[in-house]
Amino acid sequence: MESLTPPEEVLTDGLVTLRLPSVTDADALVGYAAGQDGGLGGAWLPALKAGASREHCLWMIDDWLAGWSGGGSYNGPALVLESGQSPAPVGLVGFVPRDAGTIGLVFGVAPSWRGRGLATRAVVLAADWLIRERGAAIVELRIAPDSPACQRVAAKAGFRAAGTVSGVIEATGQEVENLRYIAAASKLTAYPRAAG
Repeated sequence: MESLTPPEEVLTDGLVTLRLPSVTDADALVGYAAGQDGGLGGAWLPALKAGASREHCLWMIDDWLAGWSGGGSYNGPALVLESGQSPAPVGLVGFVPRDAGTIGLVFGVAPSWRGRGLATRAVVLAADWLIRERGAAIVELRIAPDSPACQRVAAKAGFRAAGTVSGVIEATGQEVENLRYIAAASKLTAYPRAAG
């Protein structure tokens, strides 16, 4: 599959925004690595380890951006999630090319920002963009069976259960079996745009 090009503008529903990462996000990432705002609880930023340096955080930002060009990215392309209540990143949505016409999403929200519907809104924004503007036939979520909060996000965002999928975690070689959720344009949850 050819590389995915980033959105021309930020994706927003008026309450949450998805945008390209920027070097200005490094301080927030360093803060999460230091344990601020719930830190890295729940592995929402799996490539970031506790105590990570600013240099490592800048490498992650560069890596996410390199993913958009299709070149040499460890983590692949990603957009950071902002809430209208904070200009700093509070989450992330990553994009994973799968089979022809299928693009996977991975998502995470910082612990102190969970339970507010941000992940659901971010998944809806990203999936809608992939289907309407990038021609994806299927948008896929792969969710661990022991992750009920992520399963709820999938259901609230309009994804439907589509069996399981086996795979190997590249970094560890561990075999995993995840629940598979898929969506098409007609099945996504629509959120009203916020005023203002």
